[in-house]
Amino acid sequence: MSRKQILIVSEASDLHSDAAAWALRKKGHDCELLLTPDFPTLLGLSLRIGPDDLTGRFVLRGPGVVNEDRSAPFDTVWLRRPGGAVLPEDMHPGDRQVAARQCEIFLAGVAPFLDRGAGTFWVNPPASDVAAQQKGCQLRSAARAGLKIPETLISNDPAEIRAFLREHGGTVAHKLLRPAAWLAQDEEGGEHIYAAYTVPVSEDQLPDDDTLRLCPGIFQPYLQKQFEVRVACLGDHLVAIRINSQTDDRAATDWRAGQIYVGMEPYDLPPDIAAACRRLLTEFDLAHMSVDFVVAPNGDHIFLEINPQGQFLFLETRAGLPLLDMFSEFLVAGARDFTWRGDHEVVRFAEFEEVWDRTWRDEAARHAHLVRPLGAPDAEEEKELIHPEGPGVAR
Repeated sequence: MSRKQILIVSEASDLHSDAAAWALRKKGHDCELLLTPDFPTLLGLSLRIGPDDLTGRFVLRGPGVVNEDRSAPFDTVWLRRPGGAVLPEDMHPGDRQVAARQCEIFLAGVAPFLDRGAGTFWVNPPASDVAAQQKGCQLRSAARAGLKIPETLISNDPAEIRAFLREHGGTVAHKLLRPAAWLAQDEEGGEHIYAAYTVPVSEDQLPDDDTLRLCPGIFQPYLQKQFEVRVACLGDHLVAIRINSQTDDRAATDWRAGQIYVGMEPYDLPPDIAAACRRLLTEFDLAHMSVDFVVAPNGDHIFLEINPQGQFLFLETRAGLPLLDMFSEFLVAGARDFTWRGDHEVVRFAEFEEVWDRTWRDEAARHAHLVRPLGAPDAEEEKELIHPEGPGVAR
């Protein structure tokens, strides 16, 4: 196979980005990491357009940049975890406001210079990635694709919420539209990470209406489960694991809360569910996503949600499936009809993990870092999910 040009747009210390870049380079391909929080303090980005050069030049200069002149087209662009610009804290507030706006507009205008039409494979197209994160749209599209979905209320209206609870026996499952975690002191004065997982909630547990109105949430009937399923979709190539969440009370309501206490194993996805997942990819114009299901006592697969850039390496560490090799081959193939064959020397995440453990702290120190939004995992938390030693917050 010819040497491919691949760009990963992310932020420093994202394990998935670094692992994929390592695997691609090990396979002999050219992979560049564009870490957007390095812009503008550490990363120089230049777009040059002239009357005789209508495609334009694209130049990168900064820590970790392998090849500064990136005017040649990329075969594949993976929008893994692009972040915003990071500006110095000591900037004058007025200057900071102006600079932040200019940086935002500049970064938004980079994508057209990475795109060469049909010759560039996007994982995922920028607009598709944004649209697919909306939970209401996910549920509606899943139903259109032929998947079973739970009746759902997404609301901040106290009257609607209370009525929904009464319609469903007084207790329903509540979850946030995005994961959330925060650092706080425990009763002994030590610091502890708290995370908001899916929990059952009854009407008498709801706060007063003025408080309830302040934070919209997702409300669904409490589902009975045999087990849960995570599906990683790499184009047409689907890889699934069974999560035995009902074997431990700590994982029974939300497997993330007790992930280290339950087993995970490869799972054969029923053909009709696999076909519906592929239709859902098409509906959102995605090349890659993760899908979560509950499997009911009667065997029904009930759709919960998708994540356009969901974690997938834990399918390798927990269930033995070679996801790092599969995903890197997917980026190289640059096609939605990708099928992994395994008829080559397979790269293993365990090999990369040895490198990561030695180098990631020093490498991270070379880069700028976002003030992370609540619920976003840092490098150590992401690693806990992939090779857990304690409860993580990433999903």
